[in-house]
Amino acid sequence: MTDDTVVAGSRATWPVLIFLASACQVSRRLVRRAGTMVGVAHTVIQVPVPELESITQRLERPPVCPHITLLGPFVDRRDVNEDLVDTLRDLLAQVRAFDFKLSTMGRFGSELTYLAPEPAGHFVRLTHMLAATFPKWPPYDGAFDEIVPHLSIGAGLTSADEEGVRESLPISSTADEVTLTWWSEDAAEELVRFPLHL
Repeated sequence: MTDDTVVAGSRATWPVLIFLASACQVSRRLVRRAGTMVGVAHTVIQVPVPELESITQRLERPPVCPHITLLGPFVDRRDVNEDLVDTLRDLLAQVRAFDFKLSTMGRFGSELTYLAPEPAGHFVRLTHMLAATFPKWPPYDGAFDEIVPHLSIGAGLTSADEEGVRESLPISSTADEVTLTWWSEDAAEELVRFPLHL
């Protein structure tokens, strides 16, 4: 699909925060993985990448389930109401599903390994659009100047784990839904799913 399949925003760019764990559970299903969650409890708007699950499950410390964050930290769970969900649904109704590939492995600092989606522009524009709609919730409190879309694999991966992931690249996927997911210190729960039209 061409770049115009995702509505563009006009705000400055921010990076996508690094998460050491991921979630793309079936709606309302609770998944616990003690010690992998970071930060204060909050919601996150994200794109699940289920195609990576069979690969990450072979890792020594696999993430719960792979995803690419669009906006987070977002609202508290108690603020997820019908109006908020309707706003997200109307906004995301403008967005078509799009194909992407995970073909490049990178590292933030000396620890965290990630995969970069290509093309990245779809994810960047979605983050712009969401941040413009919810100005009280700039990605990561507006602490960064550039969006770096990525899918976190984990921190401190062994060389064997990294080589195993690298040998599986490229990985093709389709962003055909966005989820609103609740993250706490030891759990992640998918609250709402927003399918993207084809």
